[in-house]
Amino acid sequence: MERAQPSPRVPYRATSTPPRTPLHLPAVPGYRGNLRSPTNNNDYPESPTRGLGSGLGDLHDRGSREFHIKPLKFNLNQPPPPPSLLPPSKKRYLPRYLRSPKKALVYLILLGIIGFTLKSITQYSKNRKLISSFKVGKLSWNRVDIEEVGYEEEFFNNENNDDGLCRFVSPVEAYQKDLIRLRSLFPQSNLRFSESLKQDRADEDDTHHQHENGNGNIQNHHYTFSPTGHLLLLNNNHNETNENKDQNQNKIHPIPLLLNLGEKRWEELLSRQSRTLTEANKEYIKRYGRKPPKGFENWWKFFAIEKNLVLPDEYDRINLDLAPFFALPKNEMKRRMQLVENMEKTFTLIIENGEIEIQIKDPGGLKWGGTLPRAKETVNLLKGFSKFLPNMKATFSIFDQPQIYLSWARRSSLIDLGLRGELTKHLKETDDSQVKLSRSCAPGTNFRKNKDFNEGKSFIYDSLEAGDPCQNPYLIPLHGLTLEPHGHDSLPKPHTQLLPLFSLAKTSVNSDILITPTDQFHDDLGKDPVWEDKDISKLVWRGSPTGISMMNSTLPWRQSHRIRLHHFSANTSNDPMEFMIPDIGQSINPSYYDNENDDEEEAEEEEEGEGGKGDSQLGDELKRDIQFHASASTTNKEKTNMNDPLTYLNEDSYSTKQLMDFYYDMKLSGQPIQCSEEDGTCEDMRQEIEWAGRQSADELNRHKFLLDIDGNGWSGRFRRLMSTNSMVIKMTMFTEWFQPHLIPWFMYVPAKLDFSDLTDIMAFFRGTPNHPELGFDETAAALARNGQCFVQRMFRMEDLQAYMMRLFLEYARIAADEGVDMDFSIDDFEDIDEESSEIDEQSWINSNPNEESNNDAMEQDLSDTANTDINEEQQRRHQENIYENQFIDSEHLNDDDQNIQVDELPLDEQPASHINGHDHAHGYGDQDYPNDF
Repeated sequence: MERAQPSPRVPYRATSTPPRTPLHLPAVPGYRGNLRSPTNNNDYPESPTRGLGSGLGDLHDRGSREFHIKPLKFNLNQPPPPPSLLPPSKKRYLPRYLRSPKKALVYLILLGIIGFTLKSITQYSKNRKLISSFKVGKLSWNRVDIEEVGYEEEFFNNENNDDGLCRFVSPVEAYQKDLIRLRSLFPQSNLRFSESLKQDRADEDDTHHQHENGNGNIQNHHYTFSPTGHLLLLNNNHNETNENKDQNQNKIHPIPLLLNLGEKRWEELLSRQSRTLTEANKEYIKRYGRKPPKGFENWWKFFAIEKNLVLPDEYDRINLDLAPFFALPKNEMKRRMQLVENMEKTFTLIIENGEIEIQIKDPGGLKWGGTLPRAKETVNLLKGFSKFLPNMKATFSIFDQPQIYLSWARRSSLIDLGLRGELTKHLKETDDSQVKLSRSCAPGTNFRKNKDFNEGKSFIYDSLEAGDPCQNPYLIPLHGLTLEPHGHDSLPKPHTQLLPLFSLAKTSVNSDILITPTDQFHDDLGKDPVWEDKDISKLVWRGSPTGISMMNSTLPWRQSHRIRLHHFSANTSNDPMEFMIPDIGQSINPSYYDNENDDEEEAEEEEEGEGGKGDSQLGDELKRDIQFHASASTTNKEKTNMNDPLTYLNEDSYSTKQLMDFYYDMKLSGQPIQCSEEDGTCEDMRQEIEWAGRQSADELNRHKFLLDIDGNGWSGRFRRLMSTNSMVIKMTMFTEWFQPHLIPWFMYVPAKLDFSDLTDIMAFFRGTPNHPELGFDETAAALARNGQCFVQRMFRMEDLQAYMMRLFLEYARIAADEGVDMDFSIDDFEDIDEESSEIDEQSWINSNPNEESNNDAMEQDLSDTANTDINEEQQRRHQENIYENQFIDSEHLNDDDQNIQVDELPLDEQPASHINGHDHAHGYGDQDYPNDF
């Protein structure tokens, strides 16, 4: 067979090499080339050769409307023709389609219509990008140019958003707008700081910018990221010299750093979510080291796709709760299920063929009127997906508080075995009703090593770790749950053995199986003004004195979190209170303080004149103009650097009473409850507490700042508070089902239960009593908007059902009979992804917030540092695992703990860290420290 010959190669020629073929240059102006050869020039009045037969001199054809010229012969060595031989250059011919005025007008109209259509499509696409992205569980950003688009118009005007969906916004961009606005009041605001900043940066060049100390803390030049979940200020020494205090004036404010960190976490969380069932299957196996449960494909299709889950991979809490049960043999699991089914004050749901039946064996549980309604609400929650569940039983506690206090040694042993796919042989566990918290804490935790452990001045950056009482022992004497004893006569009755009990609330030390509460889910939001129309800027809270199940004279009930909150806000001391304020430049502008004392008295009189309800916050244009012109009158001509990072000052010129009156309206309402009348506790509460009247939702919603704090258990009002246009500050020690989805400093502001950071937070967002116009108001509004979006998109009834269905699929695998295959196999559903492949891929592009507005050198350096610090901290936890820092020592596991000693367990059931100093349960670090962000 004849082989095909290669085509001849054309050698490369330099641009100066003469061409091999004759060069055909474009015709000179005025010449119109032939499209076809006419047979008769008379048939074509515009023929290019018509009238040229008499030579080059006859250039004009009287029968033609145009000038024509014959193409000149040309070669490379010939000089250019004289100008006389060139065609006239005065006339320029319009394109053919513009020669007629009517045609030109038509074309112009068409171009205008096309341009308008393209502009409309572009604008529509921007508005619709978010709704299309939610078809597959991804979220896109609504980017805003802060220089060109008004904040209020872009962030809060929903009239142009016909999709009706709430859009997350960038708190960092809002902060940058606030910073520019506030610094414009002080043109010389950064002059003093700039010199100090140069010296600080020079010092950083000579030393390491950050390092890890012996305690596992990640440090940088100004702060420490502690594994306890707190951002520590390094200047925690209260015995500072005047020189040190002077140096601390230029410390960078931590809140902008936390805002950057929260936004980075949100972006990272979105970017790693699975888009198809295949990806979700791989991610599940990667995280948990086993196949998903049977029915996983139904969960993915029904919820992740059809219900538009935003974060379909973030369910580490379920795996953490169920991990110990994987080590129980099937017959032992059945026995323990029967134990909880017969337990008092519980109800059991029986699911058969998609139908759900309520079973209550203990009639005493019905004495509390909420038992049956709570059971019915749970049934209604499960009905949405019960057809996908196998036949099974599940037992629920009727209480708001957790009940299972499994020892750390036993729990760690079971998890270690379960993750290795092995079963325990140590089935006898002591069910002691007298709980000691130290049993549930690991030997290496701060509570076991030093109960007085305190890290000093700090802010929360990781709410999950910050709520762990074992690592943060300062919480234990401040929360009602850890203040009251848990014994045989307690309600609820505690248990120290592993039991499959579903509970509404738990902390990091409990081993209950957490579910999604529906209490107060449908509470009326009330009339909620938009941010600009909220006329009160105080932090408000009203609530009953819950927190301890029964207060009596033997308990330190005054230290309970809600009682302390009331007394904290009602403090009338005239002693000065030191707190942190942003240094916008007011400290070096004398004109800003000229009339400060007079303004202070006038502000107090103005606030009192409004009946205590009014807001003394400045901010009207007149006052801002006065302040601006006063500061602009400075003779200093140096240019202010608006991009320098924000610093803080330690303010101590206000009395405690002034600050409490200005920032807070937090009071107990109603009357004493859950207290003993016999020993006089209720009477003491009546005398000591100035009880406030209850406030309606409409009244509370007038405030820009709302507080959420634990009660007996989790806070049921949190969803309603987050649904408003107000910014929410949350204090909690409980672990909640949505915690991996709720990003601190992006959707809400976390605060400590000792209230030590609360005034610093309020001073940042609201300003000070004398200068409320110096608050970062738009930043607070952005956080409020994101909290509202969290509820509308991630705290729906569908999101509760998605959590519960996935939990029940996992539990069904554990509760199944021996030999029944309850694993999901992706091989049986190869075509399942074809349905989701029709979804627009463009919706998976996560457009990040506009970073140009906050791209200055120091802020970006801090942001990158924070992001690096957190990533390194997470990697350290994943690699080293929780057990490596929890070596079991006889001096930590005392006999008086009455705990299950690790040495008493069979060798194959001891935690790997006790066997050889390393944890072989790969992946447990991910579960004990879920990769929330």
